Amino acid sequence: MGASVFFTFIVAPSIFSHFDTRLAAEITNTIFPIYFASGWIIGLVIYTLVAVLSIKDKFIVKRLKWFIILVSVLIISFMALHKAVLPIGQTLNNQYYALIDKKKPKEAQKIKEKFSKVHIISSSLNLGNIMIEIFLFYSFFNYIYTRKEEKDSV
Repeated sequence: MGASVFFTFIVAPSIFSHFDTRLAAEITNTIFPIYFASGWIIGLVIYTLVAVLSIKDKFIVKRLKWFIILVSVLIISFMALHKAVLPIGQTLNNQYYALIDKKKPKEAQKIKEKFSKVHIISSSLNLGNIMIEIFLFYSFFNYIYTRKEEKDSV
């Protein structure tokens, strides 16, 4: 969750406010694939941890059903961002700057409009991921707190 908030609300806006748009796009095209890949890889690590814990506690999957479902959504969403949405955006971005370099502003504008739609999809998925991560973070600590209270009352 921390990385998602950091990259989305601090890194990306800072890069675009300190560098020209073309350089900022190149920088984010380097950073965001790592960010998106880390999202689904961390999700797979969480799955593995739940699987290992389920060896000792057969009912953990039942208790963590919504947690597991939401982690699944995160994994799928981060994979979609990393493997589909980002490459489409990068291709459109490269096409846009190639047309700008060739002095074809009308064609470049059409590509920019397509890129804007892809960016809206990417931003929406990323924001949805952040909301799920906040919910999971809250749920996890609520679960820990509840278990601690149950142990203290015994």
